[in-house]
Amino acid sequence: MKKIPGYLYMFFGAVLIFIAALIIKNNFDENAEAGAASDSLLTGVIEQMPGRVIEPELSGDMPIVDVDGRSFIGTVEIPSLGLLLPIQNEWSNDNARVSVCRYMGSVYENNLIVAGHNYIEHFGKLKELKTGDRVIVTDMNGRSFYFQVSNMETLGAYDTEKMESGDWDLTLFTCTIGGANRVTIRCESTGEASQVGEVPDVIKAAEESKHIRKRK
Repeated sequence: MKKIPGYLYMFFGAVLIFIAALIIKNNFDENAEAGAASDSLLTGVIEQMPGRVIEPELSGDMPIVDVDGRSFIGTVEIPSLGLLLPIQNEWSNDNARVSVCRYMGSVYENNLIVAGHNYIEHFGKLKELKTGDRVIVTDMNGRSFYFQVSNMETLGAYDTEKMESGDWDLTLFTCTIGGANRVTIRCESTGEASQVGEVPDVIKAAEESKHIRKRK
């Protein structure tokens, strides 16, 4: 009878280990699914870029295309993290499961904010960025805008006023594990931008990462 408590501890310990293993497996599965979904959508987004001028940029809003029933404004590339991701037009929990999303703003007005889940295949590595790292946003006309990381901060989960404040040209953010805070990356424009009609940098990046077939 004296051994029963020990067996109970072992049993409950095994149950906790099993639950932890399930959680870890679920996280891996979600990351893999998010990465696969984003890659698939990225192909559809990039294939609509070359040689197209969807609408002028005078309105300040960004051209939008449809891929598999979802709306996209372009792509974001972070070379130092090996990321190339499609940007959906609007944020929602459902949208964020498959790709990063525009939270607000426009790349033409230097106030774009892009949000993503902390999946490793999405924005899970944002905290690894360093000052000076390059970020490239490409719109659906195939025009690329270049930024560099200027500031990194952690904001509260509900601190939307601080998230939207400040004179930042580009902001990227994701939640910390547990969702209590937001890893927030502030970027400044380098003043560089490609011209409409040029082959977008994102095409070469996608070809190198095998997202699309090389064009002859």
